[in-house]
Amino acid sequence: MKNGAKKLLVLSIIVAFLTPNFVYAKEKKNVDKFSKSSILIDQDTGRVLYEKSADSKSPLASLSKMMTFLIAIEAIENNEVKKEDIITIDKSIAKVNGSSYHLKEGEKVPLIELMKGLMIVSGNDAAVAISKHIGGDTDKFVKRMNNKCQEIGMVNTHFVNPNGLPIYDLKNPSKPPKENISTARDIAILGKYMFDNYEKQVVAITNMEIYSNPARSFQKNNTNAALLSMLPNVDGIKTGYTGNAGYCLSFSMVVEKDEKNEKQHRLIGVTLGANHKNKRLGAALSMLNYGKENFSTSKVMQKDKLIGKKYIKGINELEVKLIADKELYTILENDETLNSQITFKEINYPIKKGDVVGVIKYYTNNGEILGSVNIVSANDVDSASFKTKIKMIFTD
Repeated sequence: MKNGAKKLLVLSIIVAFLTPNFVYAKEKKNVDKFSKSSILIDQDTGRVLYEKSADSKSPLASLSKMMTFLIAIEAIENNEVKKEDIITIDKSIAKVNGSSYHLKEGEKVPLIELMKGLMIVSGNDAAVAISKHIGGDTDKFVKRMNNKCQEIGMVNTHFVNPNGLPIYDLKNPSKPPKENISTARDIAILGKYMFDNYEKQVVAITNMEIYSNPARSFQKNNTNAALLSMLPNVDGIKTGYTGNAGYCLSFSMVVEKDEKNEKQHRLIGVTLGANHKNKRLGAALSMLNYGKENFSTSKVMQKDKLIGKKYIKGINELEVKLIADKELYTILENDETLNSQITFKEINYPIKKGDVVGVIKYYTNNGEILGSVNIVSANDVDSASFKTKIKMIFTD
């Protein structure tokens, strides 16, 4: 059987296995049956579309490499290092166990190739090589990882290494290992931050189904190849597995603009703790299907749209034109209703163009806040005539 036909057969079997339980799930309780914890968010708005024990802490396994990858991208963007930097592999890197980029002592590898080996084939050795190059040593790099967590709001995450391998105490082998710990919500925050700030750099690597480096005679499938090949608009992000963590996956998919969606948007999801790689895949497929089929985006406000007019102290000469300071899109579930509430500040003379005079808040029928826009003055009101100023004095 040819490789292409074999691959198609395997995917067909997976789809057949998953479809009854996942892909057409209608109720939220049936969306994800196999993760210990999971979440699905809309990147643009940050709205949580689905969650299951999303704040439960658990080992992170190779999802840890997302943070290693992010710090490498930022180090390149900040000119601390260059992606063409050549890194010489030392003995400590070459002997790192687990999933591997098969680095050898004395080998010289460009940083960008290590980043591909990190994310596509989940090289634990590549993670250590990157950490030493950017941090000077691994401990300093891990400190930087934890600082980044605090910076972007990953409040339930702590790293002990750059690759997610459990660290056992050889003197006390029965003692639980030290591990990178996080939550589904925190990993979604990390994924959103990566796409918000470095989408081009991220997708250029995470969207590759096969990684080939002829200079190293190396070729291997992306560990996320199954999901990437099943859904064309999936473009990341990272798989993970250890015995304690179970099968984990952080994933992303673009939903195109169409008759249902007024704007292209991206779904980001996380599944942690599944007990089989097919169930991990099923959880991701079901969540993505749920998000795509049950939610849609719409523009609720156009930037500079005229909201109305106000008159300072009711005086016609002191007219303030009110406009929205930005455009706003929301994502709504099919049966949800969008509501709005306008609140104005007291408007006093003088007013400058751009001054904030109020706010419009948008929320669902259940009271969940979906976003807001400021109402600002479209004009200056600061040159009233002497007669008008006198009128203001005697007008309540």
